[in-house]
Amino acid sequence: MTSRRTHDARTNLSSNELTHPDVGAVLADALSRVAPEDLRRYPVSGPPIVEVGERLGLAPEEFVLTPGSDVALRAICSYYAATREGPGTLLLQYPNYDAWERQAALSGVPVQRVVTERGDPAQQGEALCTAAELTTGALIAVSVPNGPAGWVLPDETLDRLAALARERGHLLVIDACYQAFDGPVDALLRRRGEGVLVVQTLSKSHGLAGARVAVTCGEPDLVARLAVGGLEETVSGPSLAVARAALADGARYEPIWREVRENREAAARTLREWGLEPLPSGGNFITVRVGGPDRAAAVVARLSEEGYRVRDLSGVSTLEGCVRFTVAGKDVCEDFLTALRAALAASPAEAAAGAPS
Repeated sequence: MTSRRTHDARTNLSSNELTHPDVGAVLADALSRVAPEDLRRYPVSGPPIVEVGERLGLAPEEFVLTPGSDVALRAICSYYAATREGPGTLLLQYPNYDAWERQAALSGVPVQRVVTERGDPAQQGEALCTAAELTTGALIAVSVPNGPAGWVLPDETLDRLAALARERGHLLVIDACYQAFDGPVDALLRRRGEGVLVVQTLSKSHGLAGARVAVTCGEPDLVARLAVGGLEETVSGPSLAVARAALADGARYEPIWREVRENREAAARTLREWGLEPLPSGGNFITVRVGGPDRAAAVVARLSEEGYRVRDLSGVSTLEGCVRFTVAGKDVCEDFLTALRAALAASPAEAAAGAPS
């Protein structure tokens, strides 16, 4: 049976949606700019694409829109598989989004995970560069900031990977969906170029998870090959209209992103005061190890009873015993941390090393 998402009354701090009290007003204004014709007619993407590009510093021929980033990853894997004499290899920064391995499997591309010690982006960067130096013609996938862990690969690593992509015929793909919470929203888009694609959804940064709009940018010839088959036409007219409006309101998002960053750092300090060690994060979330997998499950269950949905990452190799939660507005953050402290205190004592009492 097909699995389908459902909503409930719990506060969702699991999916890393943009959760902030000011987002609703911005999105309401964006929705007011959706015309009835956007619903009645098939999408016309020409003028809107030009405007989207202008907002992001991209020429129209440098990018293609897709209904969410998963569709972009599918197109990239399909293109990569079709242009290789053999199966090729996906060098995957790990942990990473499940979609990469799903789409690689559908395209028949073998996956080589490049695993890091927990929370050490420099070590992982070195391992990625070494793997890239030992092969040719690979598809290299990284997420910056990393999903699901949060750490940020150093700029020097991205520079080296881009250079190796040019030298050794790799295709480097940078997923930048959390970039707005780590610096200028378009910072990683500027890395597009020879051998480098950047995928950036508006789901996290602009609160458009329900609209499903993502940008994939790179060299025009490569973008044109990815867009074959009317890929961009699968973005709905209302989604495109809302995306245009949200990007036009970029100045209203800046204070939201800034507050999320401030709340993230404040929450991380609190966790450290409790004796926990949150992983470094550049996203709108924090990943923290609370003990072993059993304790993580107990904490998540207790938080669910208190009305919060968070993610247990124990099923992800290297993140066993970790819990991840979205950083929201200040009031929600403070209330959640109170509930988290109680959940930690109520978890089994034998698994509670480093927990606050």
